[in-house]
Amino acid sequence: MQILLQAGEKGVTRAKLLSDLFGNEEMSNPANSLRATVFRLRRLLAAAGLPEDEYVTIRGGSYYWTSGIPYELDAHRFETLLDKAGKENDPEKKKSYIEEACELYRGEFLPQLGAEGWAVVLNVYYKNLFSNAMRTLCQILKDEKDYQKLYHCAEKAAIIYPLEDWQIWQMDSLIAMDRQDEAMVLYETTTELLYKELGLTPSDQMKERFRQLEVYQHDKADHVNEIQEGLNQREKDDGAFFCSYLSFVEGYRYVRRVIERSGQSAYLLLCTMTDGKGVPLEKGERLGKVAEELEQAIRNSLRRGDMFTRYSDNQFLMLLLGIRQEDCAIVVERINGYFEKASRKNYLKYSTAPISEIREADDCAHFHNMDSMWGE
Repeated sequence: MQILLQAGEKGVTRAKLLSDLFGNEEMSNPANSLRATVFRLRRLLAAAGLPEDEYVTIRGGSYYWTSGIPYELDAHRFETLLDKAGKENDPEKKKSYIEEACELYRGEFLPQLGAEGWAVVLNVYYKNLFSNAMRTLCQILKDEKDYQKLYHCAEKAAIIYPLEDWQIWQMDSLIAMDRQDEAMVLYETTTELLYKELGLTPSDQMKERFRQLEVYQHDKADHVNEIQEGLNQREKDDGAFFCSYLSFVEGYRYVRRVIERSGQSAYLLLCTMTDGKGVPLEKGERLGKVAEELEQAIRNSLRRGDMFTRYSDNQFLMLLLGIRQEDCAIVVERINGYFEKASRKNYLKYSTAPISEIREADDCAHFHNMDSMWGE
């Protein structure tokens, strides 16, 4: 029924209907199976109290929903509105059509049928229509300086698809409305979501918004002591300094400049969580628990002057200052010793690279393996 309603006046060919309903299932008599399915549908509709009707008719090898009972699909309305918007020359009417279409969209197409091939194809189709329409609407609202509406439209898209950078439009609107503190909170929650869900760092566009926000974060100071007072506020956490990857990159670049003049030694230490056979752990409850415990182990094992970040879903990256190659092994033993109490059946894999050996041209670290594992 859903297939026929969605097809509307176009109908569905017998071959496609068989494929959508039964897939690659082996059937001795496909035509009979299809007739039986149509018969059951008619019987179910009558049992539901609907008037007697054929409901499904066959013309020219295609099946059609032909009930006299009127019906409306939001998916059809959604398409119709966007089609009108594409043909409309009046900017206000075009915007109105797009707004109405985006308001209709609620997310996945028939999510309860997510495993059905025909539903998956239509889901991708409607998602692309929505994404393109919403981006067009956001740009129109930004050009019109209607930042409040822009924020709410982007917020809706971000709720439906939180991992697709819709938050950038939200941040742009908040910055334009002089609500930089809210924009910074949004940046922090979004980057945390990217780390946890996909192990990704923010996009270049997201990083650019962060740099813009840094300029607005402080009121004008009359004396340096006012600035110092804010800088000296007590940190929430003891132990090593944990930061976002973007902040880690800036810290790394600064340290690199310092050691070029001072000759001080510094190392990068990469820690990867594996399944015990050298294969990095995949996203899941096990990885989440291990990562949480490992973060605390690193924080308590490193010195306050060291810094670390979540580099990817299954990796932590550390910057160790004033340390030699042989001292890296001591750091590894310290982390392992702390972490061993909680998870004896997992493995950690380490690699190190001295900052002095990291080439400026490609900024790639040449890591040396220091494989180490927790005891079984």
